[in-house]
Amino acid sequence: MRSSFAKSIYFGAAVLGLVGLSAVTTTTASAKSAAKVTSSKALTTDATTRNVTFTGTNALYSKPGTVKGAKVVATTTTAKNLNKSTTSRENFRAYRVAKTNRGSIYYKVVSYNKAYRGWVYGGKSDTAFAGGLTSYDTFKEGTLTADQKSGTYKLKNAGKTTDGLTYKQPAWTQYKIGKTIADTTAYKDATFSVDKVGTRTREGDTWVHVVNQNTADTKADGWILLSNLTQTNAFNAASQVKVNINNLKGETLKSFNWNVGTTATNTVANDNTVYDTTAKPTKFADGFKSAVDSALKGTGYKVEGTNTLNQVANLKSGSTLTIYATEGTQTGSQVSVFGQYPDAAGISQVSVVASGATATSANDAKNKILPVSKTSLFTGVEGKAFTATEALAYLNGNTQLKQLKSPVWAENSVKYQWVLTPSQAFAGQYGTPFSAIYTAKKTAVTSTNTGNDNDADPIANGAVNTNTANLPS
Repeated sequence: MRSSFAKSIYFGAAVLGLVGLSAVTTTTASAKSAAKVTSSKALTTDATTRNVTFTGTNALYSKPGTVKGAKVVATTTTAKNLNKSTTSRENFRAYRVAKTNRGSIYYKVVSYNKAYRGWVYGGKSDTAFAGGLTSYDTFKEGTLTADQKSGTYKLKNAGKTTDGLTYKQPAWTQYKIGKTIADTTAYKDATFSVDKVGTRTREGDTWVHVVNQNTADTKADGWILLSNLTQTNAFNAASQVKVNINNLKGETLKSFNWNVGTTATNTVANDNTVYDTTAKPTKFADGFKSAVDSALKGTGYKVEGTNTLNQVANLKSGSTLTIYATEGTQTGSQVSVFGQYPDAAGISQVSVVASGATATSANDAKNKILPVSKTSLFTGVEGKAFTATEALAYLNGNTQLKQLKSPVWAENSVKYQWVLTPSQAFAGQYGTPFSAIYTAKKTAVTSTNTGNDNDADPIANGAVNTNTANLPS
């Protein structure tokens, strides 16, 4: 009996010894079986594409897991919990990759809050995350609602506290990308508009990108929680209607709220707040028409207030009024040319002279260009805005306008003329002239073609605006 008992104790001790050895080998690779790192390098791809999360199938180690001395930093259980984390502070960024002599890939990662750092198995290829890691989208950009598009906002808690600050990216959605400004106290009375919206993946909260409506000061522009803003033009159902301006496809172009003179919801709008019913036919009231025109400025769309499609009988407060806009006709814009000459500090508008005109000197040829032949104007929907970049691209892509020439003059039996090329253009709207600066260069004439092109029908009032124009401020 005693001998049997002693044997069972010995056997039990042996089992316990094996269990203890097993526990050690899960945290530290044995020297005998250890792999070796054959390459280790920093990841150089776009950092935003290296946001990752754990799959939970592999632990996080101090070294690649099969290398001698590798210790567990986070178990697979912890990795699974981090995968399900509800705080963006526990997002991860991969920044190094290593390969072992067994062909295994390991990635080095760090949590955004720096609480975890180490190596995790990443499969057999370094071209995509696998094994214990997978790519992770920390933030999903969405679509602004009509109310957000038209909304104006103020910071609810301007100052140095977290809920009053704006960020270069939504907080904790990109590694080491933080605040745009450390103190927003100076912006407590500023009015902002919203141009982007999205949701943080882990928290599920809504962030918006705000833009100061005083465009001269953009220091506080950035991302902020929507709940940390106060909408200053929030819809009042008792006194307003919500106005949506749609195109004929049903897409909302602009939205705004409009006072209809009532004090209770579901009350018929007061006379002459939206429609002028005394006019024949009925049309938009002057104030409402101005608001519609202002909302559509620069879009190239117009709304006809006399169109019955845009008229609602017994319009009531708290309701939504949808009106429909149509695009304007195609129209062209002339360019007002301003010359910058090498020996002149200022810029002055050039004038078009007669075809074949000559000059007596370089100074006499300044601010003069020979006629431009008929050419395609810078064309788009009437009233629609275009950018400075688009205008400059038009000039550089136009055969007649990408190079303008002055009348010819002679110096020591050599003929010269100013050759002007576009260097800067200004934004505008189709249908009205836009301004551009041309840089002039003194050039010897080597061709019999001294004009601006070979067209036999030059016109002075084609693409170039000959009326006096001022550069935009």
